Amino acid sequence: MRISLVITHDELIFCVRQKYPNLVHGVDFWVGQNICRDTGKQLEAARLHVLGQRASEERDRRLMAADAMFYKAMDSGDASKAPQVGQYRQALREVPEQPGFPANFTGPDTPGALLD
Repeated sequence: MRISLVITHDELIFCVRQKYPNLVHGVDFWVGQNICRDTGKQLEAARLHVLGQRASEERDRRLMAADAMFYKAMDSGDASKAPQVGQYRQALREVPEQPGFPANFTGPDTPGALLD
């Protein structure tokens, strides 16, 4: 006899909220699953989508690149790029506070000082 356990949408939300009580469904994560169009029956186990993870990873990567450029400019004695890079770094730090983050937001443009 084969037993198939399928966790439902609500069960997965409950489990995530038990482990991470500060997270909000629809804001910090989404739960989804495939359903039959005709019957509405769930066809597979629910899936967890962590919305902010990729956006935060990209922001962190850009912060590291900006930090490297800032220190390179300071080490070379060319402090003229520092204010522009500093503003960019601050804008990156504020990305999670933007309306719509993480599902729908616009990140800051890379300044010319970082493109040289």
